[in-house]
Amino acid sequence: MPKLRVRAAVLSSLALAAGLVTLTDPVPATAAVASQPIPAAQLGNAPETAAGSCWEIKQQRPSAPSGSYWLLTPAMAEPLQVYCDQTTDGGGWVMVGKGRNGWTTDYDGRNADAGLLDPGYAGGQDVHQMASATIDQLLDGGRVDALADGIRLRRAAKNDGSSWQETRFKLARRDRWVWNFDALHPMSSYTIAGTVKTGGTTNAFGTDSTWKWVDTRSREITGWNYGFAYGSKAIGSNAASAYLYSPTNAGSALPVTQVYLRPRVTSTSFAAIPDGGTPAVLQRAQAASLADSLNWSVSGLASNASAEGDVEVQAFTQSGNRMFVAGNFRYVTTDDGSQWEQPYLAAFDVNTGNWISSFRPTFDQQIRTLATLPDGRIVAGGLFSQVNGRPAAALVALDPQTGATATDWSTQVENRLTGGVASVRSLAVVGDRLVVGGGFTHLKADSQSGWSYMRNLALLRASDGVPVSGWNPELNGTVASVAGSEDSAQVYAVGFFSQAKGAVSARRAAAVLVAGSGSLATPAWNPTWSNTNDYQRTVATGPGQVWVGGSEHSMFGFSPTTFARQRTTIFDPHGDLQAFGRDGDVMYAGCHCNANSYTDAVTWPLNSTPWTQADTVHWAGAFDAATGERIPGFTPTLKSRLGSGIWAITTDSNGRVWMGGDIVTAASARSAKDPSGGFARFSPRDVSAPSRPTNLRVVGQTDTSVTLGWDASSDPSGVRYQVLRGDRPIVTTTATTITLPYDGAARYFVRAADGAGNVSASTPVLTVAQVRELVASNASWSWWYQSTAPGDRWAQPDYDDAAWPSGSAVLGWGATSVTTPIDTFAATKDRPLTAYFRRTVDIADPSRLASLKLIALANDGAAVYVNGVEVGRKGLPDGPLTSTTYATAAIRDAAAAADPLVIEVPLGLLRAGANEIAVETHLNYRATPDLTFRLQALATDAG
Repeated sequence: MPKLRVRAAVLSSLALAAGLVTLTDPVPATAAVASQPIPAAQLGNAPETAAGSCWEIKQQRPSAPSGSYWLLTPAMAEPLQVYCDQTTDGGGWVMVGKGRNGWTTDYDGRNADAGLLDPGYAGGQDVHQMASATIDQLLDGGRVDALADGIRLRRAAKNDGSSWQETRFKLARRDRWVWNFDALHPMSSYTIAGTVKTGGTTNAFGTDSTWKWVDTRSREITGWNYGFAYGSKAIGSNAASAYLYSPTNAGSALPVTQVYLRPRVTSTSFAAIPDGGTPAVLQRAQAASLADSLNWSVSGLASNASAEGDVEVQAFTQSGNRMFVAGNFRYVTTDDGSQWEQPYLAAFDVNTGNWISSFRPTFDQQIRTLATLPDGRIVAGGLFSQVNGRPAAALVALDPQTGATATDWSTQVENRLTGGVASVRSLAVVGDRLVVGGGFTHLKADSQSGWSYMRNLALLRASDGVPVSGWNPELNGTVASVAGSEDSAQVYAVGFFSQAKGAVSARRAAAVLVAGSGSLATPAWNPTWSNTNDYQRTVATGPGQVWVGGSEHSMFGFSPTTFARQRTTIFDPHGDLQAFGRDGDVMYAGCHCNANSYTDAVTWPLNSTPWTQADTVHWAGAFDAATGERIPGFTPTLKSRLGSGIWAITTDSNGRVWMGGDIVTAASARSAKDPSGGFARFSPRDVSAPSRPTNLRVVGQTDTSVTLGWDASSDPSGVRYQVLRGDRPIVTTTATTITLPYDGAARYFVRAADGAGNVSASTPVLTVAQVRELVASNASWSWWYQSTAPGDRWAQPDYDDAAWPSGSAVLGWGATSVTTPIDTFAATKDRPLTAYFRRTVDIADPSRLASLKLIALANDGAAVYVNGVEVGRKGLPDGPLTSTTYATAAIRDAAAAADPLVIEVPLGLLRAGANEIAVETHLNYRATPDLTFRLQALATDAG
């Protein structure tokens, strides 16, 4: 029997209900039969008898001890082995996390492996946390705030682990599971060491400064570690073995903590699987949290960084197969530390990530924004005044191959306000126009004789950079970001202004204009922000939304027709939103934030608004572009040089998301702190299901077991197979055969799952009837393997085989499975090509049979006869067979066992009494390393 893999289900019907997966291959709604209830004595003991919860095991079997058990809910794709505490408060608790310092707030958890199968502590940063999606599946999609027993913490109370404390808390508002308890999740009540209180928030709660206190925040006193710390007067130790940890042997000790839940899910709530099987389940398309390892990046500062946002990378644009990276960097750098002077703008190959050293334009100051024109040329805007040694104030078009300044696209920019310096901060191609936002008053193309007054927001012809006549929104402050509507009919601008076209709104900082005329659109956009300090930094469009982000950590969505505010999210204080980047139905948002986001919140303090979700965010997060709902799963780990965060986001033609700012390192598959100077790149998650396994079949059966086989998925290595029986998955294997106990639950399916969590559609149902074993797989056979053939009538019932030797299967040579060796020849060249086998089977009344199935090894090829009539062959050519016929291919024993010759015998061939089964096996070549033969006969009685 293949080794089983202990693995958490990654995708589930819960994800389906949440709209996080895609279905393919609809399943016909045919009649189906559910599995029989699992006997209490077996519940949870094996994958195929998995319980719905630890609580169900304890209810059905009160004597069940604490230990590891198998669980499965309808929301899970496969059984999961867990640790159940069956003692505390009546038992039924599942452990979902344990550790001391080093907890993570990420959705994916940490080290969700065999370390969670017992509550022991190995010392140091031995932290194990289930993925949030797995915990949601253990809850069968139920709400976290609906847990009757809340969340249980078992915390070490002494440094040697000899004493423990019980803490429980119930969340007042929480649907799906998250690990960011440092957020302000409201609690309905909590109990610490017997003291009961109401209210409070999960970031810090309790009644004293020693042991009756829980602090989940990352703080300097804890070495910036997350955990479940005691109060400021609870002293810890920095010893690796200490159960109470403090990096400085000081207060706020982090205890070894076990996290438990008690969901009350039963194993009887599964829906029967239709005969057509289950559909494919796919992950939602989004970027992977682990960044790509980069061979090339940027580093250093080329000019002063006196203003917020003067960071290394501030803009991206792609033209052809090149990604252009711009900002305030000085060097292009390799991962070995080598560097080349190439300040402000560099090009990288989108396929290889390599620096394109032939693209070497020169600028005298930083670049704030980039855009690609319809003809492929790129436009840069910023604080510069010279490009390629010639005057070019704040705006320039470049050849994307050579970096040369475009000679037929030249627009001058001026700021004629007192002491004004022209700057361009944002560019957007809208139809055949280029929208330019920044700090300026006038623009003029070289082909024009006069200047166009376009204060802070300009519209140019994309073909040649000529300002569009009559356009002048006349904004009274700097524009930070611009975007066009989905139909290119409107232009959106946000920034540091409060007036447009003479209309005053002290809290505006946003304007919508008719693209053709520059007039204010109607109805007017008069947004209410999260705070009176209402500057906005970024704007983007999503399906049915205009998204704006900026000061006081807001991300607000507005109707593109009424401009009413529709969705709100705010981030922890000092967490301004700075960049949007849309990729299909996903909106990536970058910010000066490294803590939490709050969906439906409007402003601080949080209790002033009925917010619904709190989620962790590490400088960037993924959101639904239409609804603004946070998409769990994208939590990159980035180190920022100054904590300035993300200032630019784009998606390239390969689906990779690029994020830029003052990034220094990024967690990747190669390293937790992979060098990632200036920008990080994230490849898309795999969202393709493996191909469906095929040809599910019985390859062996007894009255107590069944061996199933199937043809492998055509996908690369790493695919595992989930076997389903009746109404649920029961086991997972990497092999293409498996032996299972047979208990009359006779409907089987198989599907493939990959490492990314995508699951194929399953095979159609395979119904396995109850059988009687007429010939066992290890039965004794008469055999003939000589230089001369036994004669033409060797397969007939009346043939006399008394002189043949006999022996139990497996017969043959060369394989470890062989019980009876038959090769007596000194040299392989003398071996006969054909071996012959016979066995008599008594059938009292053939009319009482519904079927007779023969399962035989065909190594290398075989033909099977019943009462002298051929009933099947495999691995042999068509036509008459002789003792010198070669098999068509050399098949090793393992391959033959995985793909046997299966024959349904015509019942009309059978006789009352003795029946003769005869088999001839043929070699593909005489020196073949093994020959094996066995045959099993399975009878199904008529009903």
